[in-house]
Amino acid sequence: MKIITKGVTQSTLVKEFVALPTPCNDVVYYPAKLADLETEESYTVFQTLSQKSGLAYLVVTQPGTAKIVLAGSKDFINEVYQAIPWSHYEIADKDYQFNYKELPSLQALEDYLVHLKEQ
Repeated sequence: MKIITKGVTQSTLVKEFVALPTPCNDVVYYPAKLADLETEESYTVFQTLSQKSGLAYLVVTQPGTAKIVLAGSKDFINEVYQAIPWSHYEIADKDYQFNYKELPSLQALEDYLVHLKEQ
């Protein structure tokens, strides 16, 4: 497990998705509708996978930006994501389905990840 806590990465809008560069020199995408929640001072978390490296990431959106907070294998990131105790939501249209969870705060997730790491 690698916890990534560096600064924010610049993301760009591509049609109805936000492109987020990854530490492995790839780009992952998430729905721009999720970016709309960022402006409402809402925090969300989702998992994504780099097609280039095969690394999976846990990404947090926060007001005005997104941040990769955890990297690991696809199975590990999925296990961590599934265990996160906050409410699960989905954004769906005819072409895709995207799952995310709302967080009470970024600090709450960081505290949760530290607790998880200690187990």
